[in-house]
Amino acid sequence: MKIIVTGSGTSFGMPVIGCTCPACTSDDSRDTRFRPSIFVTDNAGEKSTDILVDVGPEFRLQALRYCIKRLDAVLMTHSHADHCHGLDDLRIFSHTASASAESRIGKETQGEGLGIFANETTLKDLRNRFSYIFTKTQIGGGKPKIALKSVEQYSGENPLKIGSICVIPIPMLHGMLQTSGFLLYSATAENAQARKSIAYLTDCNKISDESIEIIKKYGGIVEHAIIDGLRVKSHVTHCSFAESLGYAERISPRNTWITHICHDMKHTEIQSYIDEHLSDFPNLQNSVKQGGSVSPAYDGLTLEF
Repeated sequence: MKIIVTGSGTSFGMPVIGCTCPACTSDDSRDTRFRPSIFVTDNAGEKSTDILVDVGPEFRLQALRYCIKRLDAVLMTHSHADHCHGLDDLRIFSHTASASAESRIGKETQGEGLGIFANETTLKDLRNRFSYIFTKTQIGGGKPKIALKSVEQYSGENPLKIGSICVIPIPMLHGMLQTSGFLLYSATAENAQARKSIAYLTDCNKISDESIEIIKKYGGIVEHAIIDGLRVKSHVTHCSFAESLGYAERISPRNTWITHICHDMKHTEIQSYIDEHLSDFPNLQNSVKQGGSVSPAYDGLTLEF
């Protein structure tokens, strides 16, 4: 399984429009951040399974930059603009499920289209915000053909299966809004304790004990946890760096990555902050001693296991 962090910034992205702060004018490529999303691909089956998590305003640019040529499904954490306003650019992928983009160009749409998986609140918002997609109009390729599907029926005992990837939704709170994190692992991993997984937990300021337990019970060996961490200071809807590391401490992944980062600090400064405070988190410190990592994510970060 391979994960590409296609976006690691906050809702403003980086550089922020009109900002001349040190982070926004940095010449370190890791300080240029698209809105948050990841692309997951797995080659365990006869053909690859390709899943996008969130489709923000830069999705077209992300797809071109990271050579995303096919999609089997899209997972949505929630319906805020920085996570869903690239939805129309799914048109090229939505004509026939699991076909490559090249094979769809100029073809009539078939089937129900591309599956978009999210909680019920998110699905309701998407239907309202993108009502033109779901209104019967002329036949043509002028809008995506997508099928909205709820994740609320799925659980650790009944995971969502997309090709060779299993997905377990992880309920979280983003202020007062319920968002969905996702635990992903290969469907070929039958032994729950031995399986390797990734936990993607963005846009949250609270991950409940029950949700932590789902990850620990069904995640097996959590190779990578990518967790919301906006900045040092606390925030009403996002984790601070310390809160993000606190949740990672409880999950105990081999590698921890902070995402949804604002422009308060450069990448190198965030890493220095983490290194200075790592002794407060013994499980994470132990992971680093055993060859793991605790770092800010960045656009283009590629993780394989």
